[in-house]
Amino acid sequence: MSIRRPSIHIPLFPCGVGSLPQTDPDAAVASVLQTYWRMPFWPQLPNRDPAEQMIPQAGLDLPGASWDGQLLHWSGTPSDAALADVGLPPPERAAGLHAFIAALEAMPADQRPTVIKGQIVGPLTLSMLTRDANGAAPHDDPQTLLWLARLIGRAGAAQVQRLQELVPHVVLVFDEPALASVEEPLLPLTWRATVEVLRETLAPVQALGAIAGLHSCAPPDWTRVLKARPNLIHFDGREGRLDDLVEHKSALREHVARGGYLGWGLWPTDFPKQPFDPKAMQYYLAKAAREIAFVDASMGAIFKRSFLSGVCGGAGLTTDQASRMGAELEEMSMGIRKRYWIAATTDVDPDDPLS
Repeated sequence: MSIRRPSIHIPLFPCGVGSLPQTDPDAAVASVLQTYWRMPFWPQLPNRDPAEQMIPQAGLDLPGASWDGQLLHWSGTPSDAALADVGLPPPERAAGLHAFIAALEAMPADQRPTVIKGQIVGPLTLSMLTRDANGAAPHDDPQTLLWLARLIGRAGAAQVQRLQELVPHVVLVFDEPALASVEEPLLPLTWRATVEVLRETLAPVQALGAIAGLHSCAPPDWTRVLKARPNLIHFDGREGRLDDLVEHKSALREHVARGGYLGWGLWPTDFPKQPFDPKAMQYYLAKAAREIAFVDASMGAIFKRSFLSGVCGGAGLTTDQASRMGAELEEMSMGIRKRYWIAATTDVDPDDPLS
């Protein structure tokens, strides 16, 4: 499968991990399009229906699958037919996605955003919470896990194809907190096997020219993760986690130098009452970018290919907190673009959202 390398700018655009607290899909989409207009995402709404949690949302596509609120159980077997049947999750499992598509379709083409984001659970995370009739997880068998990776990769590609009908540039992020458990008792996989699984997952999305990313709010071994060649990695970028990131500085530099993207999770969704100072965070992010910048991965390149978000999903926030998160990320984005952009790079207009 050929890989197309996307090349667009997302210069410190505010965006979301995926979930929001609302239960009305139309209201959630309207909020996203207003607050995250530079790079909107379709909202996952687990408070509306438990089937909209990330595990059942995609996992119920497995043959014979059911969700008990803790684990996904499936009684089928891996097959090419199941792979061929993969498409978008139905409205009852992804009301926000279908409302998002409808809202974009209703907009004049010239008023739609130029880049949008989708998301889906990754195969490793899904495997950790999936059991067959014998109690085995997909990762207990290498071929079953590779089949699951292909299924999730095709489901991600189905999202991308539908969204590309409406908007030219699509970012699709696989939610993979399980990456932090590789080679641990909870996920006893070698990194060689893990990289193979990730490549199988990313390839269908990359073949469509979309940005294919991996999100993990717990710190994995990013040097090994990046061997799978994701276009984007999305991480907890706060001060307490910065050392976990800088530890992999060489791999991050190589990633950015070859055109890779970064998603900085900065707004504290786990402690929403903790103050977030957009001005102070501008200085913090500039310092963090300098930590990984060098000639072939300059601060300018990092800024042009980075987006800002909450640390994790926002389903546990109140609607007021979710709105405040978006507003404060926007304030931070515009502040750092104006304050640092010209010093970092001379080929970009900080007031042009497309540059």
